[in-house]
Amino acid sequence: MMLVDEAPPRLARRPGRRLSEVLRDLQAGDGARIAVGDIVGALRDRSFAPLMVIFAAPNVFLFIPGSSMFTALPLMVLGLQLILGRPDVWLPRFVALRSIERASFDRIVTASVPWIERIERLAKPRWWPVSYNLAERTIGGATLILAVFLFLPIPFANGLPALSIIMLALGLSERDGYWLAAGLVLTLASTIFVAGMVSVGAFAALSLVFG
Repeated sequence: MMLVDEAPPRLARRPGRRLSEVLRDLQAGDGARIAVGDIVGALRDRSFAPLMVIFAAPNVFLFIPGSSMFTALPLMVLGLQLILGRPDVWLPRFVALRSIERASFDRIVTASVPWIERIERLAKPRWWPVSYNLAERTIGGATLILAVFLFLPIPFANGLPALSIIMLALGLSERDGYWLAAGLVLTLASTIFVAGMVSVGAFAALSLVFG
């Protein structure tokens, strides 16, 4: 019989530094640009939650037109890998080499970290309602669906799905079942909201064509 060393699930490990501390450390780095691969290498096994926040935050705090089209793809990759149960992040080379200017990254961190710190004061490891593996896959599935919503060119429909991803990421980072539950509830609300927006748009388009 072959014995296989299996890495423990991320949520079974003791939480390391808080997400806000990780982001501030990345903000303090050198270089004119920061690549996605650099962030993944620095974060190691804690890379899922910070990357989820980094790619979701511009859609909540900065309202940069068209930003969701560029942030949704990496979020889809992260969600899929959580579903598959990967112990750490793997990114395609073309995604890992994507980089942004240090100033733009600083803006994202500066805008999002104060809010994350407020939430972290209320977050702590507690009440995890399901198995760790199931929780990881649930967060991954929700993130994948929400990232698809972000990819859709729907005006003013990005904030709620992106905020849902941030809440799920905080639940993942802090091992807090309350934030996980809140993120899943907001995911359901986001799904209803986006479905409503799509239905209204489709009805308007049909009325224009056949009206």
